[in-house]
Amino acid sequence: MGLRVPSILQRILPWYMNRKYGIEHWEVRGVSRLRKSVNAGKGIILAPNHSRDSDSLGIGFVGIAGRVHPHFMAGWHVILENGLQKFVIPRAGGFSVLREGGDRKSIRIATNLVTHDSRPLIVFPEGHVTRMNDRLADLQNGVALIARQAARRRKSKANPGTTVHPVAIKYRFEGDFGHAIRPKLARLERELDLSGTTPSGDVPRLERIREAIVGKIEIDDLLLPLEKKWRHPNSGSTYDRVRRLRTSILSHALKSKKSQGDLCRDLKTSTKALQLASLQPEYLAEAPTVERYMETLDNLTEDVFGEINTDRPWRMVLEIGEPIEVSPEHKNLGKAIHGALKTQLAALTAELNQPLS
Repeated sequence: MGLRVPSILQRILPWYMNRKYGIEHWEVRGVSRLRKSVNAGKGIILAPNHSRDSDSLGIGFVGIAGRVHPHFMAGWHVILENGLQKFVIPRAGGFSVLREGGDRKSIRIATNLVTHDSRPLIVFPEGHVTRMNDRLADLQNGVALIARQAARRRKSKANPGTTVHPVAIKYRFEGDFGHAIRPKLARLERELDLSGTTPSGDVPRLERIREAIVGKIEIDDLLLPLEKKWRHPNSGSTYDRVRRLRTSILSHALKSKKSQGDLCRDLKTSTKALQLASLQPEYLAEAPTVERYMETLDNLTEDVFGEINTDRPWRMVLEIGEPIEVSPEHKNLGKAIHGALKTQLAALTAELNQPLS
């Protein structure tokens, strides 16, 4: 099948991103950095931040701008939860990985692609959707591990080296802020039965909604029954607890030939706990901007209704960072990727975020 399907998907990507996510404008910066690595024959890993579902497809704009058809890693939970993606992903250059566990086969596939293939590999190093575009979470070890192993193999074959390009993804809302938020606020207030005097100001209204949602269900209410069922301790951060549960659920899903309905429900419940943990009040309070407000509002809307009514227009900016050259002995590679990506994201945040008036 070769590049036929990836080429078709690249042609329809701008239309789909507009229709699905309201992204009417997109921009890729630093394309010359990627082309230089491609032309040099390097083994290339692209490492983007991952704050929204739209990142998974929007990263394809890098391929359009850079004239490449990247491979990409997708978590097994994406395959399990979505039948369409199960069909499309392997045909578009993707393969699945059990991020939370020791999926050695997927690590081998990724390493082989970076070692032998001329197409870049996309890996989201945070490992999950953080729901906070202006913050970078801790990175998992997969990207650094794959890069070092590929560098070792390429060095043994006297091939050009291996490089990691951090890719910062940032969103900016370019529509009517008041027109976009007020119907959503009113809908949430009705659904949550928030009667009485409506707080004065958009930020207090949003905070009252957040408090109502967080107070309605505790994270332990979601995780403790699952931890009992899957025989896991209830220790560590919410992410650690969800990671352990996902490992068991997805590992069982890979081995089981029976109906996976219960497994999908368990997976969605654990994901719900992770989403609730992302509703941090200080995120908006420390920097009250249009983008953080709408991001928080959309997160709350998704938590209550299970879907988001897309506003438009959004602008998506993707910045390809300077290459980080990889050696097999690069012990601090993960820190180097995190530091570079954090710096890029902070610069885009300062440039693109709009203060609330």
